[in-house]
Amino acid sequence: MGAIFSMIEDTLQRNPRLKKAKARSTKLLSTAWWLGGNITWTVMTGVIVLGVPVFFEYERECQLFEQMAQAQTVQMNAAAAAEQPQ
Repeated sequence: MGAIFSMIEDTLQRNPRLKKAKARSTKLLSTAWWLGGNITWTVMTGVIVLGVPVFFEYERECQLFEQMAQAQTVQMNAAAAAEQPQ
């Protein structure tokens, strides 16, 4: 297995076009890795700063509607119990 890698490395060293292609592909991959990391960081920071507060506000509003529905149910049951003859 090591002999195969040695032959590939020798071929890359002898042919200047392959050497240049290797350098370009290495630069492309490192640039793509850097750009991908920055894009990921930007998107996740945006989600944390902008999305999480919206989520918490939505949850609080849902709790408020649930409490209002419970209060309305209690009032309706109290009114129904008051109207029934005993």
